[in-house]
Amino acid sequence: MKFDSIKQFAKLRDSLAAEKSQLERRLSEINVVLGRPTGEGSRRDGVEAPRRGRARNGLSLKAAIIQATAKKALTKEEILAAVKKAGYKFATKRPIATLNAYLYQKGNFVRRDGRFSAA
Repeated sequence: MKFDSIKQFAKLRDSLAAEKSQLERRLSEINVVLGRPTGEGSRRDGVEAPRRGRARNGLSLKAAIIQATAKKALTKEEILAAVKKAGYKFATKRPIATLNAYLYQKGNFVRRDGRFSAA
């Protein structure tokens, strides 16, 4: 009995996968005729979605923090201001959280009296 259920499931799954493939091919043909983009990065309605993601920076965040704390130890807020002043762009709404992740990694930075410096 169980074996029949497994066979039945596998057959239905294969059938659905084949139907999906046919529908995707047909939709692709229609998009070509309508002059709409296909493939990754395009939405179902054919309109190209805006690209989001990590901001492009010439310097990594870790390198920017090291550069900011090279001369003297700074507080988190001072480091954040210095990193932004150096031109680093955060892609998050909470840059201090990202900064914390780097500052509290073991062995990278030393904290004394609420101020951080490169290890």
